[in-house]
Amino acid sequence: MLSVEQIGGGTELIREAKAAVVRNGVQQVFASRLRRARKVVRLIVIASPWITAQTARNSALSQIARIVTENKIPTHVFSRSPQTSSELLGLQMLTNCPTVELVYNPHLHAKLYVCIAPYPYGFAILGSANMTSHSDALYEIGLIVLAAGGGEGIIKELANFGMDYVRTRPESQVAKRMLRVK
Repeated sequence: MLSVEQIGGGTELIREAKAAVVRNGVQQVFASRLRRARKVVRLIVIASPWITAQTARNSALSQIARIVTENKIPTHVFSRSPQTSSELLGLQMLTNCPTVELVYNPHLHAKLYVCIAPYPYGFAILGSANMTSHSDALYEIGLIVLAAGGGEGIIKELANFGMDYVRTRPESQVAKRMLRVK
């Protein structure tokens, strides 16, 4: 049974959720779990202020782009406007996917990777890792929450951070709309 406690300001503390700490390779963990869930994914939300082209042919970014394209998964990506050629290339990899919507926000600092899918495939990773080629060489950390018990509500709240909050800020700019692909 889900145990919920009010902690002030209407905020609820969820006592039961399946979660774990990811110490490195946050992007690879996301890509790997997404690959397993690809047939049942309903929605992906990615928030990363910086997204760069990754040199490895089978990088996490290229895997994600391939999975999104092949499985026609609606995907919302939130980032800052590209400032370097590497950022431009990384974002272009995602904008080439027909079902990706790209939104720029100059104040974005959150790093969030969400996969909305039925149990046991839904999950979210919230942490410090940007979707960049340098992230794998840094000491990054993330918290992965599974869509079980109280985790399902947490995952939806994290997705809503992008969809209902960042997307609707006055300074947010839709850079590319998704195509409705059947």
